[in-house]
Amino acid sequence: MNFLVSGPFFLAAALEWLGHRVVQAESLTPPEAVEMDLAEVWAALPAADRPDLVLVAESLGPRRLPLGLEKLRAPRVFYALDPHLNLLWQQGAATAFDLVLTTQKSALAAFRTAGRPAFWLPWAVDLRQVYDHGLPRVHDIAFVGRSHPHFRAKRRVILHALRRRFSLVARGERPETEVSPWEMGRLYSQARLVVNEAIHQEVNLRVFEALAAGACLLTEEVGENLQGLFRAGEELITYGSDDLVEKAAHYLEQTAAREALAARGQARVRREHQVVARAQQLLQLLGEREWGFAEVDHLHLAQSLVMLCRKGLYPVRLGLRRAWYHLEEALRREPRQAPAHHLRAQVCLMRQDLVAAHEALEEALLWAPGDFHLFIQLGHVLTGLHRPQAAALAYLEAIEQAGQAETPLGRELKGRVCRGERGAAFFSALGRFYEGRGLTLEVGLPPAGEAWFFSTAAEYYQKALSLQPDHLPALAALGRLLLSWGFACEAASFLSRCVALEPQSPEYRWLLGEAQVKGFQPVEGLQNLLLAQVMEPHRDLLGVLRRAHLGPQALKALIPLLPREWTCQVP
Repeated sequence: MNFLVSGPFFLAAALEWLGHRVVQAESLTPPEAVEMDLAEVWAALPAADRPDLVLVAESLGPRRLPLGLEKLRAPRVFYALDPHLNLLWQQGAATAFDLVLTTQKSALAAFRTAGRPAFWLPWAVDLRQVYDHGLPRVHDIAFVGRSHPHFRAKRRVILHALRRRFSLVARGERPETEVSPWEMGRLYSQARLVVNEAIHQEVNLRVFEALAAGACLLTEEVGENLQGLFRAGEELITYGSDDLVEKAAHYLEQTAAREALAARGQARVRREHQVVARAQQLLQLLGEREWGFAEVDHLHLAQSLVMLCRKGLYPVRLGLRRAWYHLEEALRREPRQAPAHHLRAQVCLMRQDLVAAHEALEEALLWAPGDFHLFIQLGHVLTGLHRPQAAALAYLEAIEQAGQAETPLGRELKGRVCRGERGAAFFSALGRFYEGRGLTLEVGLPPAGEAWFFSTAAEYYQKALSLQPDHLPALAALGRLLLSWGFACEAASFLSRCVALEPQSPEYRWLLGEAQVKGFQPVEGLQNLLLAQVMEPHRDLLGVLRRAHLGPQALKALIPLLPREWTCQVP
């Protein structure tokens, strides 16, 4: 089988070893090209090398979304590697393909909703690069990966918790300490345990690498994405915020149990999760299909391009030019699409053309006159055009269309609009307004830089904090929102600022305590919960303790702090 591949496809060498031909499109693209054109690459190939299939693998870092996909007359496959962070733009990009592969089982339903068949093809390890070096296991715990304080808050908390108790060696925490796969395998071969953290419920490549090197893996519980790959408790160990340190201590003490787990996990990787086995799985998936050629969804592809440009992951000039082309195609087919006119407004704003953006939003409102979000965006654009009265009318109409005119929040917003407020309190109130409509946050996407792009509560809260870093309502609201999404460590960073600003507030103490208990800081969290309970005795601290399922070490540290009559009831 002949494959034409774009992007860093980790199964290419395995496919060649199995007798298939793999042509890397980048090798046929001029180095100065900003983006490759797969139709041109196709035309340049000798007839004997014409591919049976075109596969575009997501690149990590700056993304590639090749040109000419709609002109190809071969099956087109998209391999989405990081849907836990990039699902929003990947869903749109997937509409340019006939089939989608993804590393995470949890993303399958979303890709299938986008109208394309989708299959689970997890990561796999190349045993030529990462393997057991047979070295003495002199380190308690090892870890390889970034731990940026802003982007990897949970990872830093986990590593800190383990470092306080054990000998932990970490590499690659900063770019200058990055190691090769061979060096990583050598380090893991000297570790009794390798710890792994998931950003957002994903099974990452580190899972397979650690087991391939013969280490016992201590990995975060991630639900369905792990199911079917490994047996927790038999081939690896899973942990949560309540038992990380306890499980590490247990398996470091129980040498025989640890080594048996490591051996079973390594055998499973060698049998099922190395690149040759995964390439065979891919071939089986492809061979079972009868291929049809799906038409490109121009609107969704344009939305993905704009998202990538906003995220700084695609060249802005090229991305906006491509998005404009796809928008024109979408509007040519159906001129009355409010989302297409809304996206056209966003493209105009990225080009700093507020007048054209205003016209596009007015056109969008012709076809969606009840869309409160369009009126909010219109208000932001009119503010940028220095038309405050028209902007105020747009904001007020948004509140009316959302059915919130007579609610307490609606009245508050109307008051702020009529007083001409456009500061932190105004944007924080808009955040609560959006949160009430279910528009909370976009996982993996950074906040928009300008107000007219804002589409989620989190972006409005962050806008408020950019104007007033100590604005308590925005800090608390963003902390609550992140906590509700399961980002406990990230939430704690905002809630700790609330406590620093108002140390006598039981509500902020309680929220911070909940975030810390769920975010691998049980002792610190329980101390804050206890303080909040002292300030407001009606709070149910004992109920929180029962739900937390704390490990022995956390309980041991907590018991001296508890009221004497409670100590016999602690779970």
